[in-house]
Amino acid sequence: MQYNPSMSTSAAVCVSTLLVFLPGVTAQHQEDVRNSFEFAARAADRASGDDYTVWFNTFKSTLISIHWFSQQDGVARDVQGLVLDDLDFSASERELLIRALNALQQKAENEDALNLFNKSVLSAVDQDAVSRLLFIGGGSYRGKYQLAVCSERNGAVAVSTSYARFEVDGAQYRSVLYSDGQVETKTTISLHVLGLNSERYANVRDAIKQRLEDSGVSEQAPVSGL
Repeated sequence: MQYNPSMSTSAAVCVSTLLVFLPGVTAQHQEDVRNSFEFAARAADRASGDDYTVWFNTFKSTLISIHWFSQQDGVARDVQGLVLDDLDFSASERELLIRALNALQQKAENEDALNLFNKSVLSAVDQDAVSRLLFIGGGSYRGKYQLAVCSERNGAVAVSTSYARFEVDGAQYRSVLYSDGQVETKTTISLHVLGLNSERYANVRDAIKQRLEDSGVSEQAPVSGL
């Protein structure tokens, strides 16, 4: 029986986003989502500098310009404790994100995806970050990332994404996936649900893919071993 990627869970890193694709998302739509997120993130990186509110606004407006639409925008709120416990996802979706994060940091075949994620998440560091996922040594750090789940039902594609922004001051070997809400680690998250107009996106699909390829650098990588 031929393998069909749409019938299993998969994951990928696209710039500073960890995307989990639920079973049922077609291979074409997975590619559309990955390319859209990379295209929008690159536009946001060019336009925003270190202003992470501007970054997400540019990211979202770029998606809308290529035939995505907003279904829900949550209000940013502070996190106390483990970020994963505070996400507005179902228990099963949260479990898949945890599996993807564990695979990202524990499996050797995901080294490229891990390096891409860490490099894209952290804006600048006072010293080298240690190799494990988002664990950092002493120093001051700022950054942003998204943990996202993509689903498809009757051809309709939607992505629920939690956008996290964090600041760390003087932390000693701890993960920015945990926030004490104080000086050492402060994190805010907001949930956004975005839909893809697949029919209209088909008109720009090849042009977006070509622009990404023409850059000569790919900022997406698969995550294996879920």
